[in-house]
Amino acid sequence: MIKYVFKYSFLVIFLFASNSPSSTIIRTGEGFIDYGNRVIVSRGTAPILSNEKSRNGFKMIEKNLKISKGEAKVQARKNMLGLIKIVNFDGRSVGEIMNDDPLTQRRVETLVGSAYQQGEIEYLEKQEVAIALAVKMSGLAEILVDAGGHLNEGLSQPTYLMTRNSTPKSERISGVIIDARNIYHIPAMVPKIFNEEDKLVYGPRHYTRSRSINRGPMGYAHSLDDGNVKRRVGGNPIVIEALSSEDNTNLTISNSDSERIRDAEKRFGLLTNCRVLVLLK
Repeated sequence: MIKYVFKYSFLVIFLFASNSPSSTIIRTGEGFIDYGNRVIVSRGTAPILSNEKSRNGFKMIEKNLKISKGEAKVQARKNMLGLIKIVNFDGRSVGEIMNDDPLTQRRVETLVGSAYQQGEIEYLEKQEVAIALAVKMSGLAEILVDAGGHLNEGLSQPTYLMTRNSTPKSERISGVIIDARNIYHIPAMVPKIFNEEDKLVYGPRHYTRSRSINRGPMGYAHSLDDGNVKRRVGGNPIVIEALSSEDNTNLTISNSDSERIRDAEKRFGLLTNCRVLVLLK
């Protein structure tokens, strides 16, 4: 006999997630993509077979319940693949990249097969079982992020340490916040920042491939009170206003602000360490 319980945590996440493409969390009927916490979560359900009602509630046959769990997991994996395909990589969706490269498609499908269970199994009121699966964006990035074009791992030794250590802690710049709350910007796995002359201010050449995979080039949040802000950019970041996002993925800032970022990078290594965060509406 299995106790009949209700689990609401997954549903609460769905209620507070947003359908807006400019949100840190993109929700569909199959799950959600969380760019702020760099995780993709899908959900699958299946009917519980051969229930028979008794005075003590629902008596579920163990064998049929196991089958139902398996069916829910298969559905969750199918939904996970659908979610991954709509992830914004660099202005291209992952689905577009998969269509152009059969090897990438096979590797993504393998990643989906290794998705781990998120939270507890739910036993729903309408005699269904629900399972949530998760995939970390770092696993997806390992497949998608090219080896070329990044800062060489061997050349990423911190040349800024002497400057940083000679600066009083209260005066050290800890990160860069790009305030994009007044423009339309869609989160992506590897966005870039340009100045008004369309010159690259921040992109793959500023950080190693391993940092791009494990940390992600940029963090995302909706409020300065979000815990991800301090974790990503520390307690004394510079705040810069985004001017535009013409392709909705990459950001443009002023020439003067780009110089501020370059100066901070030389002194404190902010870009090298991916200490960059975008504030969204």
